[in-house]
Amino acid sequence: MNKKNIIILSLCTIFLIFSLAFFGYTVYLKQNSKTQNKSTNIPETEAKVSSYFYDIDGNKLNLNDFYDKPVVFLLWRSDNSKSYTMLSLVTKYYEEYKDKINFLAINVDKANTNLNLIEDVKAANFKIPIYFDTDFSVSQELSYEKYPVMVFASQEGVIEKDVEEQISEDVFLANLELLGNN
Repeated sequence: MNKKNIIILSLCTIFLIFSLAFFGYTVYLKQNSKTQNKSTNIPETEAKVSSYFYDIDGNKLNLNDFYDKPVVFLLWRSDNSKSYTMLSLVTKYYEEYKDKINFLAINVDKANTNLNLIEDVKAANFKIPIYFDTDFSVSQELSYEKYPVMVFASQEGVIEKDVEEQISEDVFLANLELLGNN
């Protein structure tokens, strides 16, 4: 190869490396932006989350019914071990904060909305109220991709913070304190 071809090949290689790095960084930013607070993705006029779901008896409820105080709702799947970890975390602080904050555990797995699931949850000593998003109303309104999701909403129904997959106990407590003191 002559010197000119080597220079052209080197420039093409450098361009390819920079292009791949740029593409990778763009994908990384896009992926990380999905884990940011979803309240910024909800239009101003629809900032209040008002989805509906069902209790164990099949009664249709609306999140608006729970905004007499701040709300922490856990969107969870029965086939996800992180969901059970989050249920344990919420259960740990439920008794202490239930007078200041409404706690909801909303199962988003349509296939497991039966009494066996409720019995399993009770056997595990999860004392928080369990509900079902059988029509995927909550899931569709908020469009989360990974579960579990811990959502902290103000008394006005505006999402203050949300975390997909798993949340540390320290972050959970800090957000409970913020909601409980407002």
